[in-house]
Amino acid sequence: MMKSGKPMLVVDSVEKSVKFYTEKLGFDVVDLHVERTESQFLSYAEIKKGKCFIILRTPSIEELAEFSMIKRLNLRGSGIVCEMKKGIDKYFQRCKKKGVSILSELKDNEWGVRSFIIRDLVGFKIIFEEHIEGFKPIKKQTFCGFTVPLDATGQP
Repeated sequence: MMKSGKPMLVVDSVEKSVKFYTEKLGFDVVDLHVERTESQFLSYAEIKKGKCFIILRTPSIEELAEFSMIKRLNLRGSGIVCEMKKGIDKYFQRCKKKGVSILSELKDNEWGVRSFIIRDLVGFKIIFEEHIEGFKPIKKQTFCGFTVPLDATGQP
C-alpha cells in the first residue's frame, strides 16, 4: 500500500527553478543537495507549499539525451495538479503580479473546481484548483467498469 507520492521535475537549473517556485509561487525549501564536482551546483531540491511537495533535480550525465527529449515534449502537457484548500482567487492574483506565465485564466469548471494553469521556467504546466463549495454531482455513469459522477449538465 502506498503512503504518498511526490512528482519529480527534471530541470535545466535547480537553482533557477527553486528561485521561481519560492519567489513567484510562494513555495518553501524543504531540502537541497549540492553536487561537488569541479564546480559546485544545486542538483536536487525538495520544495513544498502546504501539503504539495515537488522534487526538482538536474539530469545525470547518463540522462542528458533523455532530458533533451523530455524538454521538447514537456510543452505538450507534462505537469502536475496542485489542489488548494482555499484562497485560489488571491493566489491567482499573486501569480499575475509576479509575472508568472498564465496559460489559462481563473475559471469555474463544470466538474466542480475553480482553476487556473501556469507554465514554469522549463515549460511544465501546473494546474492550481480548488473545489467549488456546495458543488454536488447529480448523476453517475459507468464506463468500462468505472463509475464517474456527472454534474447537472451530464458532464463528468
